[in-house]
Amino acid sequence: MDKFIYFAAAVVALASVMTGCSSTPQKTPELNQSNVYYDYLQPDFSRYLKVTEKWLEINRHFISDDHQRELDMNMPFQLSPETPTKKAILFVHGLGDSPFSFSDLAPTMVKLGFHVEVLLLPGHGSKPEELLLPEYQDWQTIVDHYASLLKKNYSEVWLGGFSTGANLVTIHAMDNGGINGMLLFSPGFQSKAPFLEKFTPLAAKVWYGYKTEENNLARYNSAPLNGAVAYVESAAQIRKRLAKQTVNIPTLIAMSEADSVVDPDATKQLFIDRFVNPENTMLWYGETRQSNPQVIQKTMRIKSDRISTGSHMSPVYSPDNPYYGISGEKRMCKNSFDKKAVAQCSEGEPVWFSAQGYKEEGKIHARLTWNPYFNHLEKRIEQLVSENTGKAAQ
Repeated sequence: MDKFIYFAAAVVALASVMTGCSSTPQKTPELNQSNVYYDYLQPDFSRYLKVTEKWLEINRHFISDDHQRELDMNMPFQLSPETPTKKAILFVHGLGDSPFSFSDLAPTMVKLGFHVEVLLLPGHGSKPEELLLPEYQDWQTIVDHYASLLKKNYSEVWLGGFSTGANLVTIHAMDNGGINGMLLFSPGFQSKAPFLEKFTPLAAKVWYGYKTEENNLARYNSAPLNGAVAYVESAAQIRKRLAKQTVNIPTLIAMSEADSVVDPDATKQLFIDRFVNPENTMLWYGETRQSNPQVIQKTMRIKSDRISTGSHMSPVYSPDNPYYGISGEKRMCKNSFDKKAVAQCSEGEPVWFSAQGYKEEGKIHARLTWNPYFNHLEKRIEQLVSENTGKAAQ
């Protein structure tokens, strides 16, 4: 989703051309009913895992020799505590990402006694071109389906989402009820450039979007504009609902002040105005001091870890994550349009870490891909869960 922001200016350039030639779109069948995809709406999560694995084995464009590892990082998954539980949570990743987004938070929730299910949104996990297929409603349908199944089998159900996934789970909670609480990470309620959102569907008719080399095992680097269209619709839907109603269930939001993808200030204001449960918490990773007691500020100027700012993706990963953590194998050097800095980072020169696009004199910045306060995040989640266990869903 970060690529959407960086080529948004081109959308404006195209918009004036396309406005005069747009036509009414034809109604297409839901993606799970299409012969170009597979039926991801299965009667239970175990069967969903089986059909998804079969689909990915055939349709993923592998980018390494270790095909099994790539499948494991992109597969939806479920985890359960050793003893039977009545609590469950459904996690949903963001645009261009994968279930690996919850590789650290899923075990956290198991330790808290939750059965955990993590979805793979249609169009993801295989190749970027698959994002030309889904519409917003395809994503909302799969979230609604598996959240509803959990509510049939567990007495306490929570939802969690990252970025676009946060929009989808919040919409489900507001439309359907029966949810005990939510955990939202870098929610995509509003992009950095909301005035451009209306042009995205027009641009997607004639322009693929951002295309580049695929070298990340856990997410797409390329960004077809059709995926951005679906995100934009999810953002419009959540803002429409929040304008009319409030969210009463306990909610934790974790967000970086320097987020280069979504608007953290707009999200914070929605949290303050429209998320009304007294036990709510927002973790604000940045430098602006917060007067609202529900908003907990944590500095991201951490010299000892060479961190300059938080990023869109950093809240969900532990420093110990084997792929994205401090000593992880994946360093995201393509953090700006500064080719010299990217080359220096790629060659192994010492770097600092930040949001995409951040610059500071005398420093080379790679993307911050982990949360230095991950242990604190886990404790705040545990506190919110323990304070609300046994309470009725809303």
